[in-house]
Amino acid sequence: MCRYSSWQCHTGRGAKDAASNRGFFQEQEGARLAFPSRRRRGRRPAAEERISVCTGARHLLDRMPPTRDGQRLEQAAAEIGEDRISALPDELLHRVLYFLPPREAVRTCMLSPRWRKVWKSMTALRITGGGGWRRAQDFNKFVNSLLLFRDRSPLLEFEFCTYYHPDMLSNEFEGSEEVVRYVDMWIRHAFKCDVRVLKVIGMSLPRPMVLDNVPLISDRLTTLMLWSVLLDGCSMDFSRCDKLEYLMMDGCRIPPHKIFSKSLRRLCVIQCDFSKDTCTQISVPSLVSLQLDGNSGMTPFLESMPLLVTAFVRLQLTCEELYVSEECMLLEGLSNAKNLELRGGSGVTIFMQDLKWCPAFNKLNTLVLDGWVVGHDIRALICFLQHAPLLEKLILHLYDEPNYEMEMEGSYSLVEQFLPSEHLKIIEFRCREVNEIVCRFLNDLKACGITSVMINFKEPDC
Repeated sequence: MCRYSSWQCHTGRGAKDAASNRGFFQEQEGARLAFPSRRRRGRRPAAEERISVCTGARHLLDRMPPTRDGQRLEQAAAEIGEDRISALPDELLHRVLYFLPPREAVRTCMLSPRWRKVWKSMTALRITGGGGWRRAQDFNKFVNSLLLFRDRSPLLEFEFCTYYHPDMLSNEFEGSEEVVRYVDMWIRHAFKCDVRVLKVIGMSLPRPMVLDNVPLISDRLTTLMLWSVLLDGCSMDFSRCDKLEYLMMDGCRIPPHKIFSKSLRRLCVIQCDFSKDTCTQISVPSLVSLQLDGNSGMTPFLESMPLLVTAFVRLQLTCEELYVSEECMLLEGLSNAKNLELRGGSGVTIFMQDLKWCPAFNKLNTLVLDGWVVGHDIRALICFLQHAPLLEKLILHLYDEPNYEMEMEGSYSLVEQFLPSEHLKIIEFRCREVNEIVCRFLNDLKACGITSVMINFKEPDC
């Protein structure tokens, strides 16, 4: 816009010519993005310069001399006799361009007048070829130009991966800010274009991608997916994203003390780092599906989720607090699930602590428990059965690892007999062999009124 303004002042042309020449500069930029190497070979012919300055051409590509590639395309089109692809509607052409690398998508502007502006109005941008550039400066320049000269039509989907290089771990890239310089700006631009699906992939190690003070404000955003992003300066308050339904974070650092959204329906947090000093509070009352898998730091506190249907929670030892919690951290928030799977690891005790305040699982139909969750005390398993009146199927994964057997020693004891739910039909053991550990569980369950008809065995999936 600045280049156009100075040119207009110099020539003194009116508003009509200004609009023409603005179109010219946009077409010129499309050609530059399509073939950046050709532009560097030398100055444009003088005839072309005179045409562009004197006439304010609307269509730069119409006046470009045919290249060898263009001649081949024209000959092929002449032999076929009909260009059926160009006759397709823009929606289908945009779908075709979506699967092309970004540079190739821009280069389609050279195919024919029909294709000249198709790339500018693409409703989905997938910039994942950061490894195909020699320098981060070149990659950033391309992305900036692509977003600048694209039409401001709404974005249905925007996916981008930061610049990466096979030698990213060398000293050459250490401390370099260029690889992540424009990340915040690209995300802000996507929000201005009313993006609905936003995917951000951080590939810039050892220089991490940090989202710093990026306002999460959008009345169009429905899906947000983040890989390897540090959310140190970013709030996880999505109260101003009232249509957000799916949030996925993989390999991210999550220092915020609270994740809040009234509209969120699916939440996946995988291999992320929660704060080691403060418990993160997760408040998502409309959630239907939850996945917490292999995270580190302090175990998050789950608030009530009355609409929850499916939940998967896998904890590891590094995710344990070093103190005894004085409130129910997980199970209370998971109590409305219909399908629940809990996995643990050696040393994980948060589930046993939560059983002190064991809530009623009044909607639970299917329960999958890891041996590490209840393996050291049969009373934990009975506690789940007593508080799940509608439970139909129980799957118990048992292991034959030495550490697992050591945890069971000294804590095994019989429990009082209880009446199993009339809805309980199947208790399935997932184990490689019927060893001493499995036999202990079988004897206890039979002592509590579980019949052999309800019990079966199956090989573990992995």
